[in-house]
Amino acid sequence: MTFNTSHLNFNSFYHQKNTIFRSETAFSNVHLKLYCEGLFSKLRPLPPDLKITPNIADKTRIAVLPFVNMSTDMENEFFSDGITEEIINALAKIDELKVTSRTSAFHFKGKNIPITEIGKELGVSTLLEGSVRLSGKAIRITAQLIDAEEDFHFWSETWDRQLDNIFEVQDEISLLIAEKLREQIGHFEIEEQTDHQKTDVSAYECYLRSKSSFAKFQKADLFTALEEIENAIAIDPECPFYHASQAIYYGYLGLINAIPGKEAFTKSREAALRALQSDPKDPEANYAIGMVHYFFEKDLDTAVSYLEIALKNRPNYVNALLGGSVMDIISGHHERSLSRIRKAMELDPLTSSHRYYLASALQRMGRYEEALEEVNKLLAVSPYHANAYGLKGTILFRLQRYNEAILHYKTFPVSPTKTAEYEAGIGIVYAAAGEADKALEYLNRCQSRPQNFHLAAEENPLVMIPIYLGNLDQAFAELEKDIAAGKYYLNFYREIPAFRRLSEDPRSGMLETIFKSEGRSQEETTSEPSNPAKKALLDEEQIQFYGQQLLELMDHEKPFLDENLSLKSLAHPLNLSPNQLSLVLNEGLGKNFNSFVNQYRVEEFKRIAKDPINANFTIVGLAYECGFNSKTVFNTYFKQHTGQTPREFLKN
Repeated sequence: MTFNTSHLNFNSFYHQKNTIFRSETAFSNVHLKLYCEGLFSKLRPLPPDLKITPNIADKTRIAVLPFVNMSTDMENEFFSDGITEEIINALAKIDELKVTSRTSAFHFKGKNIPITEIGKELGVSTLLEGSVRLSGKAIRITAQLIDAEEDFHFWSETWDRQLDNIFEVQDEISLLIAEKLREQIGHFEIEEQTDHQKTDVSAYECYLRSKSSFAKFQKADLFTALEEIENAIAIDPECPFYHASQAIYYGYLGLINAIPGKEAFTKSREAALRALQSDPKDPEANYAIGMVHYFFEKDLDTAVSYLEIALKNRPNYVNALLGGSVMDIISGHHERSLSRIRKAMELDPLTSSHRYYLASALQRMGRYEEALEEVNKLLAVSPYHANAYGLKGTILFRLQRYNEAILHYKTFPVSPTKTAEYEAGIGIVYAAAGEADKALEYLNRCQSRPQNFHLAAEENPLVMIPIYLGNLDQAFAELEKDIAAGKYYLNFYREIPAFRRLSEDPRSGMLETIFKSEGRSQEETTSEPSNPAKKALLDEEQIQFYGQQLLELMDHEKPFLDENLSLKSLAHPLNLSPNQLSLVLNEGLGKNFNSFVNQYRVEEFKRIAKDPINANFTIVGLAYECGFNSKTVFNTYFKQHTGQTPREFLKN
């Protein structure tokens, strides 16, 4: 389940920080990874071979840097961080944009690093930065878009608003940012802003405080986050976002056994359904209830259907991509699984632990050599990553490199300074290698003193060792217990080689009961949005027609002389929507808005600069006369269009 508020990597945090949950009942860390993104945003930069480096020339890539808290009260830091995250989430809904996750973006908080370096590190062409000033119920937000490669600001704006309209303000800001990005990079569709309910200021502050508390990932803070979000709901029970966050918090606390699982998942489901009643498209609510169905109710079909809605409404939802990749492996959609993982890694390039998903998926697909290569890359930078270390042993075992696997399992890192034998893994390897005496020795150890290594791929030695030793009665007896307990490793039984030895036994049919396929209840079905086919904006003939109309408008009316000209205002005299005009520019004329308009401004400058009557004007003064409102933007576009600086042009 995704916590867009937490972005935690429990695996590595658990081993490196050694702070919480050591005494908790064993649970699978892959559960946590479906909820959270990674606390590694503050670790050292990853080596080049560990990154999936996006193509920076792809102008659709953007990162939102943490907005600076300009309030006099430093305690309002949670507010500026919250606004930043809400803008990230709003932009992440646009399929054609690739929005860097909060985890990687917040890596640069408070650091004085050149814009060009940040752009390269994140693999983005555009950066958004800004500030937040809070005073009573009034808020001032500033934002500016920066070309990361050239390091110049091509747009900025300031909003002075009241907090009781905060959701509307956030959407207004993200919508305008999206429009300005489209003007800069090319066509994509933007949904029109919908009406938003007002919320009580104190409820909204509780909401943001809960997100801040949750991100600290200390046990007390997790319960504080839950208390704060429930305070927000008590003040404003109609806001779907608050219920969605509550669903996520309960689901997470249930997985780590901080709250009994049945109680936590029941409350998570109830909260998610409450959110979906108000907003059926809410990504967090859909993902939360999807994970309840996946982990607690073992209903894969319903879980996948909710996950698809979450990704449809937020295509850049990193945790939904990772969670979906796991479900894809189970359901046999292998290539889509890899595609989703790689997209998540591109959106969150500074979180090393996402590579675990890639290595794990390759292993489950039987591509063991590739999996080993990927897990070695991860362990090179995160040697105490428990899941990755365990996964490497599994891969070596699958490759029948039994001696290497045993040596590997003998030095399992339980902390940065302590190792131990992973007895379950060693016993399974000995059994597969045909060394029955040693296998039985380790089987007895596992029965008398079970270990708690928190392994995502942990396979029950009480099942696996008897399978390899041919004691199927014992294996099936233990397997029946694991199915009743809902052991996570059984989700992947089709990919576990040992289970192939059971295929001829009629009792193997019990494995097919792991996931049910009952579909949704009537209560849930009513909340699912319909997905009608999208109507084309314009056909080819209309694109050509309006393209010609636009060229005539530019020649006769010269709207480009207006420094405040926008895609929206240019669309109006053509009786087009901004989405339609964007399509005309991109498909009909092969230009984005800024490039199209600024070429007219450059030509106008070239024309009037030659006129002796303008000899007393400065270059910048003439640029402003032609519609430019920034010296940097003028110089940049002039050189792009002419290959010369304005001064070189005038000299020649």
